[in-house]
Amino acid sequence: MAHDLNPTPNGDFGSLAINDLLPERPALIGEFSAAYEAFREATIADLAPVTRYEYLQALQLADLNWAILQAKASAEVELSTATERTIRAQLNSKLEGEGEREYRRQLYAFEEAGGEEDDFEDPVDWDAIEENIENIVAGLKSRDPAAREAATAEAIALGVDPRLVLSAQLLNNSGYRRHSEKLPDLEKRARLLSAEYREVQKSRPIDVVPVLGD
Repeated sequence: MAHDLNPTPNGDFGSLAINDLLPERPALIGEFSAAYEAFREATIADLAPVTRYEYLQALQLADLNWAILQAKASAEVELSTATERTIRAQLNSKLEGEGEREYRRQLYAFEEAGGEEDDFEDPVDWDAIEENIENIVAGLKSRDPAAREAATAEAIALGVDPRLVLSAQLLNNSGYRRHSEKLPDLEKRARLLSAEYREVQKSRPIDVVPVLGD
């Protein structure tokens, strides 16, 4: 006689009100995505818990994996923000410094020719300098590889190497490092809980249902 093996769920999820026992997760200002609820529901559906214990484990797995995504996103924000801020400051120092030197050079020549500083017209186009800085930064942030390459070359020509700025941020940015250093522990916990969840699934009670042969 053949047998049909079916897992027997230990709980009726149609009447399970376990969500009512859990505190509501507050919305976090600045959170990288508002898709937490959809992410949790999709994770629960993929894990397909059939017991209350499995369901609680599945919730923990969803939250752990969400925390991993949050830590990665937060690290990237810290890194990109600080890198952009440093590059912008270096470009500003370089270009405005050149503008200041040109201003003083021409002012000195004007005064040497007998002119008064009050009558001197500023020869430096400061708006163009600011626009140039913005264009370079925009190019460095572009998703177009050609635009990023061109902006990188332009910045390097001015004496600002974005690669060195990024390298320094990777080593020295404390906010980036704090988030990044959380990842190995979160990922380890997720792997261990995932392995435990699979073992729990394997230990589900099995119904042996006789199947009549031909």
